[in-house]
Amino acid sequence: MPSLHSLIAGLGALGMLSLPLHPHPSGSTDRVTPGAVRVESTSHVSITLLDDRSVIQQIVREYDTDLADGSGFTVTPDGVVVTATGVVQSSRDPRVYAANKVFAEYFKVKIPADFSRHSLDDADLNRRLQACYPPQGPNSTCIATVTTNVTVFPYLDPPLPDGLPAQILTTGTSPAAPAVLKVTKGGEKQTLPTVPMGVSLGQSVVALDVISFAGRPSAKQPAKAETAHLDPPGTRTFKQEDRDKLAKLLKDGASGGALIDDNKSEVVGLLAGDSSTPLTITPVEEIRTSLVAAGVTPRRGPVDVVYESALASYHNKLYAGAVPVLLQVLNLRPDHAVALDHLKVARSKAGTAEDTGNRPSPSAGPAEKRSSGVSPLLWVGGGAVVVIVIAAVAMPALLRRRRSGAGQPAPAPDGSWEPGRHEDGHQEAARQDAVPVSSWPPARTQVFEAHPFDAPSFDVPVAATPAPGTPEVPERAQDARPVEVRPLDVRPPGDPSPPRGQAQLKFCTQCGMRLGQGHRFCGFCGHPADSR
Repeated sequence: MPSLHSLIAGLGALGMLSLPLHPHPSGSTDRVTPGAVRVESTSHVSITLLDDRSVIQQIVREYDTDLADGSGFTVTPDGVVVTATGVVQSSRDPRVYAANKVFAEYFKVKIPADFSRHSLDDADLNRRLQACYPPQGPNSTCIATVTTNVTVFPYLDPPLPDGLPAQILTTGTSPAAPAVLKVTKGGEKQTLPTVPMGVSLGQSVVALDVISFAGRPSAKQPAKAETAHLDPPGTRTFKQEDRDKLAKLLKDGASGGALIDDNKSEVVGLLAGDSSTPLTITPVEEIRTSLVAAGVTPRRGPVDVVYESALASYHNKLYAGAVPVLLQVLNLRPDHAVALDHLKVARSKAGTAEDTGNRPSPSAGPAEKRSSGVSPLLWVGGGAVVVIVIAAVAMPALLRRRRSGAGQPAPAPDGSWEPGRHEDGHQEAARQDAVPVSSWPPARTQVFEAHPFDAPSFDVPVAATPAPGTPEVPERAQDARPVEVRPLDVRPPGDPSPPRGQAQLKFCTQCGMRLGQGHRFCGFCGHPADSR
């Protein structure tokens, strides 16, 4: 017979079949959007041009140039961010840009200020220009050092105009590989919103949501969500009809953006690609490997915990209940952009017809109107499970009652209690040492005991208070010690004990019930019988 727990679980599963699944009103993005960020990287180049045509001269210049930009997501509340390597380590070499700039300025020649290598008609200047381009060698005419500056812009309202400075912890060997960053300022209070990280890009994943920013996040520049589908499911290949729109997203800064499993609302990868890299899915397994290499464990913060609690009410349209929880989110993080937006909506709909928590429960109508639309087979199956559950619960109790009834005598006709009768059952010790029922003497059977001498002997009963919870017993069974009535030659006047040569009666010192003949344990409570 299946266990009671399994039966109840099965009944619950049947009940769930009649409930509609709750689709997330905002898709899967609401859990992730607060932790989405924009990442911008720039390069600071310090270059020294050497002119040795007559007297050696050193021309030093400092240049700042935009390197790349894209999207990313925060994985710890103190500001660890994941993006694509191509966002912080562009294929464009800033030293080439600096060589073009310094050469054009010093030698007064026309060279575009870009990242391409050029040539000049003047052979001597052209030789010097080519020697100025990297890599640096013993005959180089330029010496350059590059510093990469990375800035993270969280999705906050009001936005941070200068963003948060960050350092690069690790990068990959390709532009699509994960890069791990850490903000150096702004994460001290550990209140930055984070994203829920998945474990793997499962074989059943069909739809993915891409979260990205085309510019610096603000209320006027919210996160952009686009849905794409995998073909076949669980692979790293998008359907052909989705590739064009994803390519357009990459041009607008989607590289490094989070890929969200539309079913579980978890980040399961990042999107990458640029002019030199095709559209690529980097799965979450590679992201976690990069985090381990950087010594980082993804985790959620207190702001995320309260925020997801607010989402539970908000997305079930319990707007009045969502308002105080959203306010608590803003107490922890006053510039939480998504919480601010949800709070406006919740306040406007609280107490209205759209507020599910404000709707009265439907009144009972005619039987035909109360039909739930659930399949009759479901009710039949549920009823069968209920019957099995009731049988599983009741059968052991019935068997115990039958065993108790078969092994214990009923009360005597005069209302006196018989040995071993008890509603709560017996202890194991009493059952092991008790004499079989068939050998029990009748209720009035007495045990004869020869007295070693004929001198008068009295056992004085000592009254005892029954233990709490002990059932009421007749007054004659409430002695705390076994009372022995021994055969005597002389009995005091009015002594109710049996005459000489008659029975010896014993009672349990624990519960007061009468002991059966030869019993070493009380058949009522299992307490050892006193012996002399």
